[in-house]
Amino acid sequence: MCMLTSGLEDVNSNIMTSNGRRNAPDNDALDEKATRIRDLTKLINEPQALSLNLEHLQAAGGVKALLETVGTDADSGASDASIEKRRELFGCNTLPSTPRKSFWQLFVDTFDDATLQILIVAAIVSLVIGIYDDPATGYVEGMAILAACLIVSVVTALNDYQKESQFRELSAANDDVDVVVVRSGKFHSIRVDDIVVGDLVCLEAGDNIPCDGVLVTYDGLEVDESALTGEPEEIIKDSETDPFMLSGCTVVAGSGRFVATAVGKLSQWGKIKSKLEKEQEETPLQEKLDDMAAMIGYVG
Repeated sequence: MCMLTSGLEDVNSNIMTSNGRRNAPDNDALDEKATRIRDLTKLINEPQALSLNLEHLQAAGGVKALLETVGTDADSGASDASIEKRRELFGCNTLPSTPRKSFWQLFVDTFDDATLQILIVAAIVSLVIGIYDDPATGYVEGMAILAACLIVSVVTALNDYQKESQFRELSAANDDVDVVVVRSGKFHSIRVDDIVVGDLVCLEAGDNIPCDGVLVTYDGLEVDESALTGEPEEIIKDSETDPFMLSGCTVVAGSGRFVATAVGKLSQWGKIKSKLEKEQEETPLQEKLDDMAAMIGYVG
C-alpha cells in the first residue's frame, strides 16, 4: 500500500488542502463533462496500443489537461462530495462475474451424463417388464435403479454446489484488499470496489494495480505487466514514454500516484475477465473425449 493505514492521520495533516489548489468540480460540472470524460478516457485506454494512447494523451494536453477534465487535483485528488456522482456516472470498480447456478440447475445438469441417461432408460424398461411379469413385486428392481440414479444426481449436484461456494469465497477473499487514495487532500484507505474514475490512487512496490489510470507522480516506478500483456521484463513507468497504469499488473519497484481513468468492466483486466467469464466452447479434444465416453456408455 502507499502508506500504512495506521499512519494515515499523520500524513493527512501534512497535505496541502487549500481551496486555491483544489480543482474538483461540483456535481453539475461532472454531469456536463461526463461525455467528454468518457470519450477521452476511452481514447487513451486502447488495449495493446501504447504509442496511440500516448499520442491521444499528448493531443489532449497531457496529464495536466486530463486532471482538469476529470476534475482531480494533482495534490488533493477528487473531492469527497463528488464520489457518489462519479460512481453514478462512470460506474464502480467491480469486476464482472458469472451468475451462480442454483442447486436445482446443477441437479438438472447432472442428467446430461450419457451413462445416467442409459441407467434411467434401463430402469424404466425394467420397471415396465417387472410390473407386467409380477405386479406385486416386479417393480422393485426398476425402482432401485431409479433411486440409485436419484441419489447419484443429488450427491453430484450437492458436491458441485459446495465447490462453487468455496471457490467464490476464496475469490472474494482474494479480491478483498484495501488501497490508499487521496480525496479532498486526505489519505483514505478504501476497498478496491470503491475506487471511482478521477480517484488519485497511491501505489508502492508489491501492490497490485486496481484499475487503469495515468501516472501523476512517480519515483523509480517499475511494473510487471506479464499477467496482462505477456511482457517478461519489468516496464519502467514515466510521464514521457509510458505513463499508463494497467489493472491486473503488479508494482515491483518504486512508488507513485495515478489518476483512475477506467474502472470495473471498462478496465483492461475487466474486459479480459468479461470474456473469460463467458461460457467457453468445447475444444476438439474435449469433443472427442465426450464422444469416447458416450461410446463406452453405450457399449456398457
